[in-house]
Order: sequence, then structure tokens, then C-alpha cells
Amino acid sequence: MIYIVMRQFVRFVLRFYIKQIEVNGLENLPTKGPIILAGFHPNSFLDALVINCTVDRPIWSLARGDAFKKTWVKKILSKFYMMPIYRISEGKEYLGKNDETFERCSEIFNNGGQVLIFSEGLCTNQTELLPLKKGTARLAFQTWQTEVALKIVPVAINYDTYNKIGKNIVLNFGPAISKSDFENFEVDGGNIKTFNEKLKQTLTPLITRTFKPVKAINIIIFEIIYFLHFPVYKLLGGFVEKKTKRTVFFDSIFAGLLIIALPIYWLLLFGIYNLVF
Repeated sequence: MIYIVMRQFVRFVLRFYIKQIEVNGLENLPTKGPIILAGFHPNSFLDALVINCTVDRPIWSLARGDAFKKTWVKKILSKFYMMPIYRISEGKEYLGKNDETFERCSEIFNNGGQVLIFSEGLCTNQTELLPLKKGTARLAFQTWQTEVALKIVPVAINYDTYNKIGKNIVLNFGPAISKSDFENFEVDGGNIKTFNEKLKQTLTPLITRTFKPVKAINIIIFEIIYFLHFPVYKLLGGFVEKKTKRTVFFDSIFAGLLIIALPIYWLLLFGIYNLVF
């Protein structure tokens, strides 16, 4: 329930950060059954927000493990359908916990659910696909070994700009990869390489630097929104730029703080209105 309510609210708030979003190929995403959304990952946490708010069915997202190290944080993030995936850079002692996450993914697939995994494992505001890690392949092969009819749907989110508000976004979903595309489901180096080559072939055409001009009505609406919320944008922009030094986390932290700040700003305006009138 928390996830459903928050997703609706975040969908609304993202309109205050994004001028236009074009969604292509959503028909490639099955409306039921177990799915891995294998994503291109150029813009940190904002990628997951946009994808979750575009797809109607709930999505469990795999996120960097260092955010889950505190028990209370892990409990909160789980309420928002998030699970940790640890990289060796976060400490070898945590890698064993990935097995727990993969077991949880298996439960989700058995119940016909969806999991979002960013297959590159890194995020650098890139405009081209980085080398793919083995996590997506491992999860797919382990699931296919249990006879679950899992499908992998490639998805790429493209931004016309980073570190700025008022984005023009193209979100592309590609044709699904299924069990029938492979002959062997053993989790070994050769099969992982074959899987990643297939995934790369389907992901690469979804990555684009071509954006349709923003519609005039969208520009007008966003300019009105910006004018009415200028204090929020100004304060958050300066704070986030200082804290992130315009790194890959700028957009994600800005959007996250906007989700918190806007209701406070609206309540403040409501209070001022009541005092004056």
C-alpha cells in the first residue's frame, strides 16, 4: 500500500522536474508474468523513479547495497520495493548477501512479479552502453533452471540533459528475451557471455540522442510551474550542487528532495494565504 500511494505521488511530483517524456515500445512489456527489466543506467536513482512511475505493475528495484547497511534503512527501502545488490567495491564481506537478494527475486518471479536491474552495474551519466555485468544473466539462468517462464525486457532511459531541471526524456522498451533464445542454462562464463551479447544487441538500439522538440503546451505549463515554485528550485539547486559537486547524483538527490520539499512549500503557502485572507 505504501508503494502504491507513494508511486502516485511521485508520478505527480516528477511533472515538476520533467518537461516531456516520450515512451516507446511499452507494448513489449507483458502485462502479467515474471519479468526482469534490464535497464540502461545513465542517471542514478532517477532512472528507477521514472521507470517505476511509467509501468503500471509494481516493480522491485535492485539498488546499490551500501544504502542498505543500516537495518532501519533497509526496512524502509523494502517498503518501497527496493532490494540491495552489493558490488565488490562495497566490500567482499557483503557479496554473500547477494544470494539472499537472488532468493527473494526467485520468490517474486514465482509470484509473477517484476524486478528492475541495471545490467551495467555502474552509472556515469553515460550516453553509450557500458560493459554488462553478470548479475542479469545469472538471475535469468537460475530462474530458467526452475522452469519459471521468465522474460527479460530491455529498457533504456535517455535524457537530453543532466544536472538540470526541465528534462526531455525518451524511455524505450525493447523486444523481450525469453528462455527459448538459449540452449543451455548453466551459470558459467560462456553462457553469461552469450546472454550479455544478446542483451547488448537489444539494449543498444534503445539508446538515443534524438529527442522530439518539447511541445509548446508542455513548455508553457513548465514555465508556469517554475515561476510558482522558484524559491524551491533556487534553494534546492544551490544546496544539491554544493553537496554533489554536479556528480551523477545531482538529478537523483534533487528529485528526491523535491518530493519532500514541495508538500512543505504548499503547506507554507496555504498557511500564508490563511493568515492574509
